[in-house]
Amino acid sequence: MRPSLDSLDDDTLLGVFSALTVPDLLNLRQTCRRLLVFSRQQIVWQNIASSQILQWGIPFSKKPISSFSVRDLEDRVRRAYHLGNAWKAPSIIFRASGFAASRGGPVQGIHFIPGYDRRWFVTVSQGIWSMITLWDRGTLTQVTSWSPKKAVFSALAVNTSEDSEAALAVSLYQFDSAVIEILAITSTAPDSSPHFECIARFKTLRRPIAMRGSLLALADDEAETVIWNWKTQEYAVMQSPVDAGLRRNQCTQVVFAYKTILVVRARSVHAFAEPQLAPHPNTCTHHPYAKSTFGWVDGIFVAVPPSSPEDPSGMKGQQLSILVRTKSDDPWSSTFKIQLWTLSPMIASNDTAVDRPHYDFPPSMTTEIITPRRGALRCTDMVLGPYGTAVWVQPGDYSIAGLISSNVHLQPMPVPQSHDTLVAAAFPGLLNAQSEPQVKSSWKNYGENWTCLDYDEERGCVALGSNVGAVTILDI
Repeated sequence: MRPSLDSLDDDTLLGVFSALTVPDLLNLRQTCRRLLVFSRQQIVWQNIASSQILQWGIPFSKKPISSFSVRDLEDRVRRAYHLGNAWKAPSIIFRASGFAASRGGPVQGIHFIPGYDRRWFVTVSQGIWSMITLWDRGTLTQVTSWSPKKAVFSALAVNTSEDSEAALAVSLYQFDSAVIEILAITSTAPDSSPHFECIARFKTLRRPIAMRGSLLALADDEAETVIWNWKTQEYAVMQSPVDAGLRRNQCTQVVFAYKTILVVRARSVHAFAEPQLAPHPNTCTHHPYAKSTFGWVDGIFVAVPPSSPEDPSGMKGQQLSILVRTKSDDPWSSTFKIQLWTLSPMIASNDTAVDRPHYDFPPSMTTEIITPRRGALRCTDMVLGPYGTAVWVQPGDYSIAGLISSNVHLQPMPVPQSHDTLVAAAFPGLLNAQSEPQVKSSWKNYGENWTCLDYDEERGCVALGSNVGAVTILDI
């Protein structure tokens, strides 16, 4: 008599479950009660997360898989499995939803919040005074808002550490004073609504650019970047070389890599050895050990890939990816390029290589996408995920719409409309087995103009803000 599946011992059954795909496991659990109960064990989903998600290079949380509850781990694995299949398919399909985030005014910024179980995102809008609004990602309803009296925001940085008490750093002008406030999202009671709470405040003219845990990167629009620990009050000053002829060299991104901090400015990337922070007065000024420039560009975004299975702690340094959107000085140019560059860690011949902070400059270009461009680029945001997927906005085509505004009443005929398009692409890697980048989706905007975007690669979600205060959410 052949043994039935539900009569197998637990160890054998665990081996069977570990070899199943996620859809097969979900089907098998419906056959009998024992298999249903067994499929809800922590070890089952840990094995699947390790063998079918992490090893396949599918976007997943940086937290240890053992830190999740069984229900949360199953939900994350099922979502990741779906996301991996979607990116590996010839094209992806977005599920769209939207709502009005502000009354008439534009959405100036939109940001996903990595912590707090990734259930929230924020929008920045301007009415009489500036306002930050927290939204629920599932229901698209307002959770809370924060608008200090007579304050105008100049910049905002989101904390990339999921377990930090601080969520945001906001620079604002209030009562003729420039300050930065560190905000947490807290609740006074388990069943009460969350709200923003200021947990630190200090005066400075520099803008917050990036935040990781208790470290905050501040920068001016010329050459200076400060790494400040808002808990210990220790800091370090990093000075980039001044580019001749460039009056305003705005800092757009600061990246905390292993033993290195990359400062991304308008046309260049500067690499600094990780500085030692010290209390005031800290008179030491740090200078970059390397620099690279990409010429006239519309945007640069640097991504740190996930740690490899051979180096889970990332102690040997990781190859960085740099996404660049070129900008031609030819006003009649009908195309622009999206280029992917790689920056590799320097390899030494001895065992002390893991302690070297340097990256091998200059970066090398690995691939590019040539795409049409015939209009003004209102939303210059673009995001490259750690796993090699990216999103950006392609402007409308002025050759279709012409140069006459639809609001002009002198012409008797209607003016053709041209629309922005969201482009989603996968660059060569585990999610794209091809040798060339693959454009997976082009979502056209048939209403207002987009002003800002953010992308959560782990969730497969894009958020876009518009000039009329609307928000569009696109889920894979």
